[in-house]
Amino acid sequence: MATKILIGIPPKNHINLAMDEVEGLKDLGNECETIIYTRNKPHGGKIDKLLGVISNAFAIIKRLRKMKPDLLYLNSRFEPVGTTRDFITIVLIRLFYWRKLHVAIKTHGSDLSILTKKSFFFDSIVIPYLTHQVSLWFFLSHEEKNNIIHHAPTFGKKAYVTGNIIDSKRSTKSTAFLESHGLNDKRFKFFFAGRMIAEKGILSIIRAIPKFIHKDECVFIFAGDGEEYDAFKNEIKELQIENHVHLTGFLPEEECDHFYANTDALVFPTYFDEGFPMALFKSVACGLPVITTKTRAAIDHLKEPDNCLWVDGQNSKSVTKALNKLYENPDLREQMAKNNELLGKNFSRQKITEQMNKDFSEFLKH
Repeated sequence: MATKILIGIPPKNHINLAMDEVEGLKDLGNECETIIYTRNKPHGGKIDKLLGVISNAFAIIKRLRKMKPDLLYLNSRFEPVGTTRDFITIVLIRLFYWRKLHVAIKTHGSDLSILTKKSFFFDSIVIPYLTHQVSLWFFLSHEEKNNIIHHAPTFGKKAYVTGNIIDSKRSTKSTAFLESHGLNDKRFKFFFAGRMIAEKGILSIIRAIPKFIHKDECVFIFAGDGEEYDAFKNEIKELQIENHVHLTGFLPEEECDHFYANTDALVFPTYFDEGFPMALFKSVACGLPVITTKTRAAIDHLKEPDNCLWVDGQNSKSVTKALNKLYENPDLREQMAKNNELLGKNFSRQKITEQMNKDFSEFLKH
């Protein structure tokens, strides 16, 4: 008998990721429907945000009554705002929907201070309630799961580890694509994609460039925007490295994905609380050599020098050293590329959703 699953997905960011899971679960014989579940009015005041969460919850309740699923599966984040939204949503669902319903949540990144900082609201109300009401909580790294088990052992029993689906076919090698961005030249192309904030390591990259021996043979491509984008551009100017840097600004995911097949290496020295950074693992699946940091899912899946060179994301000298080493060793790059392309097959739609489906089945039997 097919499992009926209502899946909460974002309206635009990483929509491909969410829909890949939906289609993968359908391929396994499940009956799946989707509904929007996201931050509500992110730029509004607290009252507006609260009303948005309540409105979204009642939209879910309406769909639950119509579909009568076995499982509600929500994509969220484990941090104060996202977890408060999950708490309010599930409270309202339990109050106004009385059929048996299992709840699973997948967290795309986490701030574990929610468990370490003393807070009556979270310690005595939110976490105990969610521990009781949520059957399974997916995290994207063993580091997160182990920290959950350490700080909240009962909640930790509900924690599972999964990955994100990566489809390397969405990135196509194309001279025309490079020409459209003015990049169809012989320079070695280092690539970065993500929010323009210091914690993503962007300042460490540009501060490494002046001391990078081979900078004149290379270009550093940055795709994305964010809160510190203007300050980032100003520092590039101050460092006088404009000729070595190409900024795309914001790009739709479908366009940005093509850079993975049209660049030579990823440089991603993040020290943000990453879960499973898509830029990193899209690069891996497309067979790019990688410079990155020892964060969460990266530690689970990557090894040096097989897949990457590790750096200190807050130390530009560390990044400079890795840039020189990677550029000067084509054999190293070639071996990394082969290993990463093979590793990327572990994140196929079939493999990820088969494991998720197996995890769902464990508690749906009870």
